[in-house]
Amino acid sequence: MTATNAGFEERGDTEFLFDFDQFERMDQAGVFDGVQGHVELIEGKIIQMAPASTGHGEISGDIFYALKSASIAAGVDKLHRFIVHATLKIGKRSAPEPDVLVLRAGEGEKYAQAEQAMLVVEVSISTRENDLTVKSRLYAKGGVPEYWVVEPETRKLNIFREPRPDGSWASTTVLEGEGAAVSPLFAPQISIPLTELF
Repeated sequence: MTATNAGFEERGDTEFLFDFDQFERMDQAGVFDGVQGHVELIEGKIIQMAPASTGHGEISGDIFYALKSASIAAGVDKLHRFIVHATLKIGKRSAPEPDVLVLRAGEGEKYAQAEQAMLVVEVSISTRENDLTVKSRLYAKGGVPEYWVVEPETRKLNIFREPRPDGSWASTTVLEGEGAAVSPLFAPQISIPLTELF
């Protein structure tokens, strides 16, 4: 096991890349039982994530609540599904577990698919560098239309929009300050004050 960054650890041979089916079978066989935190499949590598703190979980819940309640108030909640901590399948070799997911409403599959995603949110406390680089590239390559990195310690919201196939984004914005608010692309008529996110 080789540590790559705080919150991220690679498991296994770095020359061998796993696909999602192998990853799922390993999970079902109990390979990850007893691992602290959780594991994600990122571009064929199995990554061990640090256990989430209670603060991390609380902020994820606050973001979920802010998005869902604003959508209900605007009457657009039936068009979307709001999920906390679920696997998002991206291609054959990636399965991150974002903190909050907004999906198009429709037929549910066992795992959320990247093409269903309208918004992906990561709460960045101990994983900032990876959320802004590794995860950012992954979600852009997967065609996720909007990605937020919430930084509660600095009270900043990084917004990535217009993904490109090379893993970059055409639009990046950082919001901060007491009066700032964000309107997600999936429902531009709603406005969520940053104070409701952290």
